[in-house]
Amino acid sequence: MNKNIIRGLALVGAVAVSGVAAAAGDPGIDAITALSGQASSYITAAFAVAVLVAGGFWGIKMMKKSFSKAG
Repeated sequence: MNKNIIRGLALVGAVAVSGVAAAAGDPGIDAITALSGQASSYITAAFAVAVLVAGGFWGIKMMKKSFSKAG
C-alpha cells in the first residue's frame, strides 16, 4: 500500500478515537444515541425509497432506449 494512504488512514483513525473520547458523557451525544434505533429505521426507509426512485428513472430510461430502437 502507498505510504501516504497508510498515513491518511492512521490520521483518520486517530481523529475518530479522539472524537469518541471527547464525546463521552456529552448529553447531546447521549440523546442522539438513545434515538439511534428509531433513526436507523427512518434512514433505512429513506434509502429504500431512494433506491426505488432511482430504479424507476433507470427503468424509464431503458424503456425509452429500447422503444426508440424498435420503432
